Amino acid sequence: MKKSLKLIVGIVIIISLVSIIYSCFNVTGAKIAGVSDITASSNIIIRKSYLETTAYEEYELSINQIEMLKSLILESSFTRNLSNKVRFYDKDLYTISISDSEAGIWFNIHCIGNEWISIANQFSGKHLKIKNPNWKSTLEEIIELSN
Repeated sequence: MKKSLKLIVGIVIIISLVSIIYSCFNVTGAKIAGVSDITASSNIIIRKSYLETTAYEEYELSINQIEMLKSLILESSFTRNLSNKVRFYDKDLYTISISDSEAGIWFNIHCIGNEWISIANQFSGKHLKIKNPNWKSTLEEIIELSN
C-alpha cells in the first residue's frame, strides 16, 4: 500500500513540474498585457519595413482592422526564448504601435515576419517564437484592407 501511495505522489509531482515548465514557456496572446484592453477607440498603426533598408510603409487601422488584429493576437500562442539573440530568415519587419489614452495602454509589438515578436517591458525583453503559422499572412490581410 505504501509503495502505491509513493508512486501516486511521485506521478503527481512529475505532472505538476511538467505543467509548471510548460506554462512558463508557453505564452498565449491573452498573456500580453494590454491586448484585452484594445477597443475600437484605440489608435493602432502598423509600420512595415524591410531588413537592410530605411524604406517603410505605415497603415492606420480602422475599427474592423483593430478587431481583426486583436483576434489575431488573442488567438495566437508563442514560446518564450531564453536567449538574448534570435536567428531569423524573414526580411519583413512589422512594428505594431498600440495606444489608447482612455484605456491607459501604450505599447509596441515588434515582429520579424512569421518568426518572432518582442514587446518592450514584457517577458523580460526576450523574443517570443510565433506558433501561429498564419500570423504573417493574417497581418498582411489586415494591412491590405487599408488600401
